[in-house]
Amino acid sequence: MPKYWFAALLLIASVAPLHAAQEKLLRERCQQGECTFTQIIQTKTIGKNADGYMLEVKTRSATLPIPAKKEDNPFTMKPPKNFGLVRVVYMFCSAAKPALIFYDNKKFYTHLLKIGETPAGYEVDSHIEYWAACHDKVVSVADLMEGKLAKEAADLGYGKFPENWGRQREFRTKQKAFRFFGI
Repeated sequence: MPKYWFAALLLIASVAPLHAAQEKLLRERCQQGECTFTQIIQTKTIGKNADGYMLEVKTRSATLPIPAKKEDNPFTMKPPKNFGLVRVVYMFCSAAKPALIFYDNKKFYTHLLKIGETPAGYEVDSHIEYWAACHDKVVSVADLMEGKLAKEAADLGYGKFPENWGRQREFRTKQKAFRFFGI
């Protein structure tokens, strides 16, 4: 072995992603007769600043119809065996400006999240994915809707969000979305 092998290993470790999550299965919302499941396949830190760090998150999702039998509970459905194509989303992991960025319909959309507060509508799935990617924690829809994460979020420093935070923004390019967060 070369005499500097230990230094080389340290160098490799120092440039490795700060956040390399294990594959996670997330049970997201059930609505309009369907339930969504998402797998987080990989996370990689791609930028950081004083407010937080940006993760590139690779996911795959599947949506299943809710079983027709009345005794079947949509919240205990078995996850699918097959998932869709890999999708890339970005998380800005930050106690001050938490967000999820995704591409759809030729634009980048940013969900500006109020972690610790009860989300509504489309934000529910974004919160579930944010907790999994940024905090390595799988949470349920019930955890979010019943306020079970409020204390944990406060303990992590969440709660003082900029005015008008908690909405959706659109950007024409990924670079403009990243610049919004100073990345």
